[in-house]
Amino acid sequence: MARAQPLPAAAALVFTSALCAFVTPACAETQTYTYEVEHPTFGHIGTYTNIIEQSGNHTHVESVLHVVVRLLGITMYRQDATRSEDWRNGRLVAFNGITTTNGTSVDVAGEAHGNSFVITTPDGTTLAPADVRTSNPWSPGFLGAHVVMSTKSGRIEDVRISGGGETPVTFDGKTQTLRQYLINGEKPGIVWLDNRNVPIAFKVWENGTPIQLVLISPAVPLRWTAIQSQYEQPGDPVTRPVR
Repeated sequence: MARAQPLPAAAALVFTSALCAFVTPACAETQTYTYEVEHPTFGHIGTYTNIIEQSGNHTHVESVLHVVVRLLGITMYRQDATRSEDWRNGRLVAFNGITTTNGTSVDVAGEAHGNSFVITTPDGTTLAPADVRTSNPWSPGFLGAHVVMSTKSGRIEDVRISGGGETPVTFDGKTQTLRQYLINGEKPGIVWLDNRNVPIAFKVWENGTPIQLVLISPAVPLRWTAIQSQYEQPGDPVTRPVR
């Protein structure tokens, strides 16, 4: 009886690709982005992680936040959060999140209904427009946002995002040239992207204190199909990733 011969590496790759294309609707890809959370006074205070799974026109984002501020060994502040986002064809179709701050938890849920996105919080129900984006800048699609939902509170606000020019920025002693975008709204912010549209860092102001999040995991770009939005209009400040 003839013995089966192992497939050459190239043939094995083609065979695996064929399985992805024909046996399943789409092969899921997962990227993990971990950011160090930095406080101007207390330094490194925690981590923030986005785990992004892409499959066809569907993207699932899991976010985990752990922050602890200690002074002389005493915990002065603690915040933990777990959140999930589901996107289909560039539209937010579901959101669930719980944020616990110093022992007090806030639950936020949202679901797409027709031309609206229905948000439920402890304060009640709010209707947001269908093109609402979350305050989590996990992809450059965030740059086309006009209305943003806070992943912490569920509140919505109008925003205007400007900029995009290249500027040298130094994080943890390393200088790199990044595109800088300013978020103008009730809670201002800054997002820095590299030339492959990976969010390298972002800054938010919490009660007047600038909190900076800097990527410490590999900067792997997302697939274009996962970051573009059906609501993008010509001239929106989102550019195709460089491969």
